[in-house]
Amino acid sequence: PDCVLQLHEQTVQTQLLPLGGGPGRPAGPAVPALAERHGMTTWDVGDIPRKLDTTIAAGSGTQRITGYPGLTAETLPDGTPAAGLTVFRTEADQRSAHRAGVVNLLLAQVPSPQRYVLDHLDNREKLTFTQNPHGSVDQLVADCTRAAVDRLVPEDLPFTAGEFQALFTAVRAELIDTVFAVTAVVEKVLSRAGQVRRELKGSVSLAMAPALSDIKAQLGQLIVPGFVAATGWRHLQHLPRYLDGMLRRIERLKAGGHLQRDGLDMAVVQSLEDDFDAAVAAVPAGRPVPAALEEVRWLIEELRISFFAQDLGTAVSVSEKRVRQALKQATG
Repeated sequence: PDCVLQLHEQTVQTQLLPLGGGPGRPAGPAVPALAERHGMTTWDVGDIPRKLDTTIAAGSGTQRITGYPGLTAETLPDGTPAAGLTVFRTEADQRSAHRAGVVNLLLAQVPSPQRYVLDHLDNREKLTFTQNPHGSVDQLVADCTRAAVDRLVPEDLPFTAGEFQALFTAVRAELIDTVFAVTAVVEKVLSRAGQVRRELKGSVSLAMAPALSDIKAQLGQLIVPGFVAATGWRHLQHLPRYLDGMLRRIERLKAGGHLQRDGLDMAVVQSLEDDFDAAVAAVPAGRPVPAALEEVRWLIEELRISFFAQDLGTAVSVSEKRVRQALKQATG
């Protein structure tokens, strides 16, 4: 079948136009068609054009539109990662979806390191990994493997069969070492998350309850099934610090003397989180959340550190004003 382009929320079938004109047949060069695909587990589509100009019938005339072909992430009924091929409205949509599709194709083809990794976890990791939100250690390691593959995929994504094959060779050679780099960070994350949960238990004063509820919600947003790959390597490395920030905040609250300041700062953070959630909810269904908007979430985490655990330091300069500016730019 011809590819389907999403344009102004209407699905438009692409047309392969003839070279010559005539009644009902506008003149112009033929436009290459691109067949939509689903359930791919190998790169068997040749070279994917980065841009596709297409002429479509529009009323009594024609309209020329540009689409951006790329892969999408899919899952087969048996759980095997797979990819589809489609055309996106924007280059940003293409970039986000194509990356996920490339990761899925690599996961479908590289030998799974799952058993090797499970057999070579140290005793501390084995114990800590049982405290995962995934439901099993196997699922957690699979999540770590996906994150490792994503880390090995460069910003300059493959669009040709040759580029993908070269990437596959590199990923296969480096995957096991990269998975262990990921699991080392995840062990720290889960260990600290366990400490936070223990600190949140027990009786507390009513004055502390709102702050502890906020910390519990923050923890619940960060540590969820699939959090490793969803967070991504770049931000995963900061999760231990965010969790240390929660512990530091709890310590200060229990020591007393910071409740009023904590409440004021918490109100700022929650206002920003509400605005961020509204911006994410406004993204049209079926469209990926823009990368610039995703970054706002992590700016808010850094702002929490600057408010509640300043001595830990932030990865970037951050303030309420900077977060609001970033949110405005991401949604403008």
